[in-house]
Amino acid sequence: MKKTLLFVAILASVVTISAQSGNVGINTQQPTETLDVNGTLRVRSLTDGSSSSTYDQVLVMKTDGTIGKASRSSLGSSTLNALVKTTIESAGIHCSTGGLKVESGQDTNANGVLDASEVTSTNYVCNGMQGVQGIQGPPGPQGATGATGATGVGLTNGTAGGQVYLTSSVSPYSPQAPQTATGDVLISSTAVTTIANNAITTAKVADNAITLAKISATGTKDNTTYLRGDGTWATPSGGGSSVSEGLGRLVDANNQLIGYVQTMGTNSYVIKTSNGYITTINIDGTFPGTQSYYGDSSCSGSIKYVNSGNNTTQIRNGKYLYYEGTTGKFFKLDNVNANGYATNAAMVGIAYLYQISGTCTSSASTNYGWKVETTETTRATIGLPNTITLPLTVQ
Repeated sequence: MKKTLLFVAILASVVTISAQSGNVGINTQQPTETLDVNGTLRVRSLTDGSSSSTYDQVLVMKTDGTIGKASRSSLGSSTLNALVKTTIESAGIHCSTGGLKVESGQDTNANGVLDASEVTSTNYVCNGMQGVQGIQGPPGPQGATGATGATGVGLTNGTAGGQVYLTSSVSPYSPQAPQTATGDVLISSTAVTTIANNAITTAKVADNAITLAKISATGTKDNTTYLRGDGTWATPSGGGSSVSEGLGRLVDANNQLIGYVQTMGTNSYVIKTSNGYITTINIDGTFPGTQSYYGDSSCSGSIKYVNSGNNTTQIRNGKYLYYEGTTGKFFKLDNVNANGYATNAAMVGIAYLYQISGTCTSSASTNYGWKVETTETTRATIGLPNTITLPLTVQ
């Protein structure tokens, strides 16, 4: 009983329990922790570990919750570093859309690099598939106004009014220096165009383009008058109600005027057209061809003569027309003099004869001939209708 009381008295002198904090202090009056020991801790007896070496001991916590001792060697060898290596993985069998290749292992040779022989695990982190197209977002705010660009080259000044700018003939077809328009059409500085004097020539006027209303003449123009050379509409002498020449008017079934009959044969008429040209027309409405000479084997070149039948000098009315049967074209004589007639002459450069039948054969004829123009004289110029409908009638 006395020993027990002595133990309690001693314990009370070294152990203090704080009522305010609930902390227990050993050899301290003011414990600040749950168990506050002020002094050294000595463990009298611990269970040995696997090693018998006295100085190779460490304090361990055993699985039953008690404290024991064990040798350091029994806890395992030196720790090895674990390494992880990542590389880009291209699209292929591991990742259809590409990604990362992740390799891991221990750095057994302690060189700080995960060598191929140290890899113990390989995995892949793949990119996701392309998502569907999102909806159109709202327009963004108006951007700031950009800086003013450099001043362009611009157009050069002209040297006169009414000039025009033209682009170059090659890429990039840039504007050239202003040019003054010349030729048949002129332009002013106010963009008014005019036709230059003497610009309208016969070649620029279409056949039948000039109507009677455009002819400046005195008198009354109707179906009883004709236009004289002095610019006067006059009534034929004799007071007739219509113009009549020669033996009568030759018309077709549609009452189209073919011409005025000058002479009449058994199967043809020599007529003067309404425009004053002389030609022959058969009673079947066809025009007879004329034997002619050419300088080429196709009988179609620019050297062309109408055969006069011999080498004696002859004259022919300048209004005479040569008809080419194979092409259906009319041609005027080329060498008409100031008196209105043409004289035959030696045929220069001819080598082929064009028969009325349409055949072209070589020829060395010494006959004279009348040279023919190479440009066709149209039916509108001659005064002939384009189509003639039988029968023909002399009125």
